Amino acid sequence: MYHAFLQKTRLLTLALMLAGHLLGWAQETQQNPDPLKAGYHEIQSKQANEILKEHEEMVILDIRTEKEYAAGHIKKAKWVDFYQDDFKAKLDKLDKKKPYLVHCASGGRSGKSMQLFKDLGFTRVYHMNDGFRGWEKAQLPAEQGKPKPEPSNP
Repeated sequence: MYHAFLQKTRLLTLALMLAGHLLGWAQETQQNPDPLKAGYHEIQSKQANEILKEHEEMVILDIRTEKEYAAGHIKKAKWVDFYQDDFKAKLDKLDKKKPYLVHCASGGRSGKSMQLFKDLGFTRVYHMNDGFRGWEKAQLPAEQGKPKPEPSNP
């Protein structure tokens, strides 16, 4: 009888250790989402910066106004103004299979746009919910200048 009790205790201990390991892995995955995986993720600027360092294929979408963008933006950010009438049409022209980092000034406009990204069929979207203000507060690298015009289609 003692032998059976000992075996059950060992099995229970092993099961708890495995569960703890899996729980830790799941929490780590939530805190460090992989931009190669599908879904919609809420992240902050410091985490966004780390993802950008590791994954050059990430497309940065700055959806602030042109004036906000010109005053300071993340290097290589593509500009698409949330307030423009053709905002949805411009998003619809983008490659929906690429991973995107979307932000505005403080997370309001970009947060509102998440449903639009889903509706248009984007598969990997990272919302930087503290916005460019969070990026600046974290003293992450930025540059100034007007957005480059999109090439015209012949």
